[in-house]
Amino acid sequence: MVYRIGADIGGTSVKLGVVDEAFHIVESMRIPTGEICTADGIIGGIVEACRELMVRYEIASVGIGSAGLVNPKTGYVLRAGNLPFLNEPLGVRVAKGLQVPVFLDNDANCALIGEHAAGACAGYEDALILTIGTGIGGAVMIGGRVYRGHNYKAAEFGHFIINMKGEACSCGLRGCFEQYGSASALIAMTKKCVRAFPGSLLARMAQNGIDGSTAFEAAKGGCAAAEEMLKDYGKVLGVGINSLVKIFQPQVVALSGGVAVQGEYLLNLIRPNLIDDSVVCTTKLGGGGGLIGAALLGTPYGE
Repeated sequence: MVYRIGADIGGTSVKLGVVDEAFHIVESMRIPTGEICTADGIIGGIVEACRELMVRYEIASVGIGSAGLVNPKTGYVLRAGNLPFLNEPLGVRVAKGLQVPVFLDNDANCALIGEHAAGACAGYEDALILTIGTGIGGAVMIGGRVYRGHNYKAAEFGHFIINMKGEACSCGLRGCFEQYGSASALIAMTKKCVRAFPGSLLARMAQNGIDGSTAFEAAKGGCAAAEEMLKDYGKVLGVGINSLVKIFQPQVVALSGGVAVQGEYLLNLIRPNLIDDSVVCTTKLGGGGGLIGAALLGTPYGE
C-alpha cells in the first residue's frame, strides 16, 4: 500500500493526515496555528507531525495546500492573507526537513483535486469549485487538469464584477461578487434585516450573535423575514454561478465553505435562479477534500 501525507493550512489550524490509495484518510491530526502563528512555527509543526506519521507508514510524498498566492513549481508561498507567509519557501523547507518529495499548491486547487478524485466532481473532466466563506474563492479544472494561469492567480472568483457602481472591495475594484455573495455579505444582509424587522424571530435569535448560519436557522424556524432575505441571497449566488457557467461551461459546480454546510436548503435557494442545465451541488468530502487533494499533488490526479 502506498501512503501519502496531505496538509491543509488554514487560519486556525493545519489539518494533516495520511491518505491511502483508495483516497481514504487513515489517520489525521490538527496543529493549531493560533499558538504557533509564525512561518517557522507552522513549518516546524508540519515537519514534526510528518515525522511522527512516517514512523508508522511508508510515505511516498507529502503535499501541502496553503491559502494565498502559491507557486507550485518553486514551492514558494508568495503571499497568504492572514497566514504569516511572504515569499516563503514553504515546500522547500518542509522537503529539507523530511527528505521525501514535497509538493505545494493553493488550498482551493487542492480541494478541487480531492473532490475530483473522490467527491462531488468525480467523473467530470470540466469542473469548478466555489468556496463561500469570509470571502469567495475557488478553482477550475479543464480537461481533467487544474487551470492555474500563467501567474498562478487564476480562479479569483470573488473578484469579477456584478455591480460596477457597487460596494468597494479590498482588491481595489468595486462591486465584486465577494461583496454580495460571501458569508461576510450574508452577515451584513442579516444585520440589515434585523434592523428592518425588530420583532422577527431573526431579530430575537440575533441577540445571541450573528454568523453565517443565523438567517438559515431563523428561516428553518418559520421566520418570513429571514426566508425573504435568503431568497435575495440565493439570487445573488445564482447570478455569480450563471456568470461562471457562461465563461467556463463546467459539467459541475461544487460549493464549499462555511455557507455550503447548509446543503440542500442552500441549493434550493440557488436553483430557481440558474440558467442552462447547470449541475450545482455541495462538496462531498467537506473539510477532508483539501487534505486529500494535497496528498495527491505530484500524482496524475494532482496535475
